[in-house]
Amino acid sequence: MLIGLLPTLLWGQNVSFEAICNAQEVLEGNPFEVTFQLNNATIKKFDPPAFNGLQAQGPNVGQSISYINGSSSSSQTYTYYVVANKPGTYKINPATVITGAGKALRTKPITVKVLKASSQPQNDNNAALAGKVFLRTELSNTDAVVGEQITVDIRIYTQIGIEQTELIKEPTFENVFSHYLSSFNDQAKIVVIEGEQYITQILRRIVVFPSKAGTIVVEPAIVDIGVASNKGRSLFNPFYLEKHTLKTLPVELNVKDLGGAATGFTGAVGAYTMQAHVENNNLTADDVVEITLQIRGKGDIKQVAPPSLGTNAKYFDQFDPNINEDIREGGGFLGGFKEFQYVLTPKATGSFTVTPTFTFFDPQKKRFVTIDTTINITIAKGNNSLPTKEEVDANKTVKETVKDAEQENLLSFNAPVTAAQLVPRQQSPFLGSILFWFLAILPFIGLLGFTKWHEQQTAKANIPVAEHKRNNAQSQAAIRLQQAKAYLDQKDATSFYKEIANALLGFVSDKYNIPNVELTKDNVRQQLAQKQLSAEKIDSLVNILQTAEMAVFAGMADNASMEKIYQESTALIQVMEDVV
Repeated sequence: MLIGLLPTLLWGQNVSFEAICNAQEVLEGNPFEVTFQLNNATIKKFDPPAFNGLQAQGPNVGQSISYINGSSSSSQTYTYYVVANKPGTYKINPATVITGAGKALRTKPITVKVLKASSQPQNDNNAALAGKVFLRTELSNTDAVVGEQITVDIRIYTQIGIEQTELIKEPTFENVFSHYLSSFNDQAKIVVIEGEQYITQILRRIVVFPSKAGTIVVEPAIVDIGVASNKGRSLFNPFYLEKHTLKTLPVELNVKDLGGAATGFTGAVGAYTMQAHVENNNLTADDVVEITLQIRGKGDIKQVAPPSLGTNAKYFDQFDPNINEDIREGGGFLGGFKEFQYVLTPKATGSFTVTPTFTFFDPQKKRFVTIDTTINITIAKGNNSLPTKEEVDANKTVKETVKDAEQENLLSFNAPVTAAQLVPRQQSPFLGSILFWFLAILPFIGLLGFTKWHEQQTAKANIPVAEHKRNNAQSQAAIRLQQAKAYLDQKDATSFYKEIANALLGFVSDKYNIPNVELTKDNVRQQLAQKQLSAEKIDSLVNILQTAEMAVFAGMADNASMEKIYQESTALIQVMEDVV
């Protein structure tokens, strides 16, 4: 009954037919697997390929159906176990399938290199397993620059079954920042080394960032392994684990300086992008300007310093930015994003241009890269009396102040008084006149007005950062949702779900002033319940976060589900904004 429903369930899914091989090189006489897999369609007829000199046994036929968020997907497989008895390069021709809908599909050909087995055993630091099992420390790059991300893999190679591994001693480093990755590709694969075939797997991956030039020695790692043995077996214990200790050799990492620094470079090394957002670029003299810059990419996010906003001190007072950072793992590397929230107070009215710039060193391109963007801001008149941009450029305010000072000197206001004098009025009709006294007190009135204005501007600038974040929570979430929509359009499921989670958790963090490290599901539930958000909406938020988390790690990529998650997240943020 389920098979009969399959064409209906799979309607609209992407149909594909592919050939999968678990090795590119093998030794003569050793088997490997070749699988032909049809996705999201039924098979009417399958024509196997010509194996051209290879011995193939099979096929073993398999079928699976899965349901994720209401969407179904399927695969049907034909797997062959293949052996070559002579060295050479073998080509497996395409396989052909006719689907239930009558469509013919072909796989791409596969090329496998079969090598002659070597009679030379591998040197190893454990004589009992010489040539059969060994451990290596492998670097992604042995020639790096200061600040470059280098992966350090502790990798095991084996020709025998290993039941247990335990990392006894981690490799040690000097003059580096290191981070142990919890997520990386640890899938076993077949390799050939000096004529010997091995199964290899990464046991530990560490990313390091060198902090100074020179030669860094990565000290050995030590691993205990358990190998099944029948030595000393008894009726009740026919097998036991025989313990062996493996040790890597030390390896060297050569680190060079960057060779100078570009203008604006503050130490960031990696691959980054920058996004800029202004809360409102049409303001009055009574408002503050709020600009957010987000640096995102692969590298040591902690080394990303606040980018230059490119503001002119004549037109704006700029305060130190509020900084948020989120360090993440992905694709076997370390990265994340860092957000800088700037507040500016205007000192003039008019139209202005702000040009944020960020400079970093790209180790792949081996050069400095500068990213910039342009933000246009208009400041209109308000209750605060500010000079115009043209007046500031012409420095009219300063000239008038200088002119007032000259008048005071001419009137002897700053001259030392040696004796009281009574000056007849008729000798100087100007002295003692109404104009005289008006001009005399005018500088003091101006000073009083400037002091009052400065107090008002200072009060505006001293608005607590938490309050700024709370007021801007929805706009920041909108930025992240906009980026999520871009990933949705690009069908980049992993980035989409990460951005959705950022939008929701970022909104809750900003709105309720909760640090990122305290954003647990229980804490979020408690905060939203206190704001009278319905239990249904709270459950919806938690479910979206759980779906996003599962999608990132499980590789879910269903466009319909992604569109639904995007719509639900957008509506949920609006509901939370209205409630609070």
